[in-house]
Order: sequence, then structure tokens, then C-alpha cells
Amino acid sequence: MTEPDPGPVVQRILLGADLRDARDAAALSNADASKALGWYTGKLSKIEQGDMKVTDKDLDKAVRLYKIPADHAAKLRQLSVDARRKLPPARVPAHGVKYVNLERAATELKIFNADCFPGTVQTADYARAVLARSVTVSPADVDRMAEDRTKRLERMKSPNAPRLWLVVGEEALCREIGGPAVLRAQLEQVRELAELPHVCVQVVPFDGGAHASHGVAFSIVTLIEGRSGIVFIEGLTATDYLGGEHARIYDLAFENLRATTLSQQRTMERITQRIGELA
Repeated sequence: MTEPDPGPVVQRILLGADLRDARDAAALSNADASKALGWYTGKLSKIEQGDMKVTDKDLDKAVRLYKIPADHAAKLRQLSVDARRKLPPARVPAHGVKYVNLERAATELKIFNADCFPGTVQTADYARAVLARSVTVSPADVDRMAEDRTKRLERMKSPNAPRLWLVVGEEALCREIGGPAVLRAQLEQVRELAELPHVCVQVVPFDGGAHASHGVAFSIVTLIEGRSGIVFIEGLTATDYLGGEHARIYDLAFENLRATTLSQQRTMERITQRIGELA
């Protein structure tokens, strides 16, 4: 079977991570490497974070400075070429394009959202209800974006889907986004999804007390097993993508959240109960 194309955004991130590892192996600080490469302040950071394309000339400089072996350098050069491709724009707000590409290439997703179900698992009607109230989404784009979210939901059900750990606050079960019928259908989809072996859905109950992420929804995307994930935090007009020590802290927060949730069985019982209440 042909491996799915991760897309140029993800390939830039992978290339940046490899170059950061090579710099660390060469025992060079960001400042020292930037000076030796003749790059302006911040350029190396952007490349290592996957936020900037790498030219062949710049990559050759890094290969020489870091003394990267020829076979590894050849793989990096191909990755650099692939990372400079252009793809049709995703039907998401501009600041969310990178996340959708990361999600598509993920091996594992950890998602926390307190008051609603995230775009990754939304039904078309639930997505329309959410998007229709957005102040950054054009009314003309709502239907197309909602359909794209249903494709992301279906992808989570496919055989090559990433492991999904979804934690939501109990408010997500109660807030009638789109009305009772729409919420009921959304809950039925989440219950169906939770029956899959690669999916775990858990609820933080109202009476669960304090937890580690009040007011902060986030996702942790793991691209490669054994490598630190990328944290995604979305605001109304911008996003943050965090790695390194930030990723470790958010991973710790996610595990803390899971310690405050209902068990999977009790979560399914609560969802089923709520579906009955909305009938």
C-alpha cells in the first residue's frame, strides 16, 4: 500500500526537526549556528520550527556546518524539495491550515476542549452551527468548511487513522449547539467513534474540581513515534505551535486532565444518558 503523502507543511516540520537534531549533535547553540551560517536573527528558529522553506543553498550550508553524513544529507535534500511544493488551500481559516496538515500526518492526537466538541470530530450540522457564529469565517464558506470537518471525522474512523485521545468538559455534552437534535446526532457520532480500538473519549465532570488546563483548549500532535509532539493552541485570529519543553508541559497537563475524567465506561454511560435526554 502506498504511504499517504504528509504534505509540504509537515515535511517542512520534519526537515526542521532533523536540522535541529543535527545542530544539537554538533553542539552548536542557535546563536552560534546562525552566525556561522550567515543568517539573520530568527531565520534558523523559523526553519527549525517548520515555518520557513529551506533553499538548496541554505541546506548545503547547514549540511557542511553540522557535518551531516552524505546518505542522511541526500534524504534531507529530497525532503527539502518535497517541502517546497504547493498544494490547493485547505478550507479552514488561514491560521489553521498548518494544524489540518499536521492532523492528517499524525500518528497520535491528544485533544482537550472544555465547552464543545473540536473540529476533528464534528458532524456537518454541528460544524455549521459552530462556524455560523464565527466572526472570522465568511457565511459563504460555512457549508464547505463544515463538509471538510466531516471528512476529518470520517478519517478518524479509517484503518490508518492516528490514535485519538479526546478529553472534553461535561459542558460539551450539555451545550446545545445547533439545538437538541444536532447535539444528539453529534453525541451519537462521538459514541460510535469511541467504540473503535484506537480511540479513547473521556469527560471531565462538572463535579471533578480543579484541573490542569482551565481556560486553555489544546491539541498535541505526534508525527513520529518516540519524538516529542507539537502543541497546537488556537485563538480567534491566530494560533501557536509549541515544541520542546512546552510540549512536555502540555503532555503532563493532558495526563493530569485524564486523571480527573470519568472512566471510558462511565463516559459512555453519561453520553448515552445525555442522548436519551435529548430524544
